[in-house]
Amino acid sequence: GSSGSNGRGSPLVHPEMRKVIDLASGVRWEQLTADTEEGVDFLHAVYEVGGASTPDESLMRHHGREYGYVVSGKMGIQLGFEMLELEPGDSIAFDSTEPHRLYNMGDEPVHAIWFVVGRGADDRAHGD
Repeated sequence: GSSGSNGRGSPLVHPEMRKVIDLASGVRWEQLTADTEEGVDFLHAVYEVGGASTPDESLMRHHGREYGYVVSGKMGIQLGFEMLELEPGDSIAFDSTEPHRLYNMGDEPVHAIWFVVGRGADDRAHGD
């Protein structure tokens, strides 16, 4: 049971309450905020073994800036022409308009905390 909740609902999010998006490419995004917040994505990302943010050889770009922290596993990031390896405890920040691809380069799932700011300036359709 929850105590002291008013009509607005609690800002606290328990793991089983997270809104989840499963991408076909073996990536799961779990929203860490109780509500969708304007211009900010605060996410727990899980990359299955062999999982990637985009299919092989394709990079994505969008508005905003990304901040990431790897909790477990080994993540590869292609950022422009640069190839980076992130291990547990490593963190990164980059401009999302630079073409990028994130993928699991190890033999266990990657768990990471990801924070994307300003992506909403995108032309992706989203309801108000």
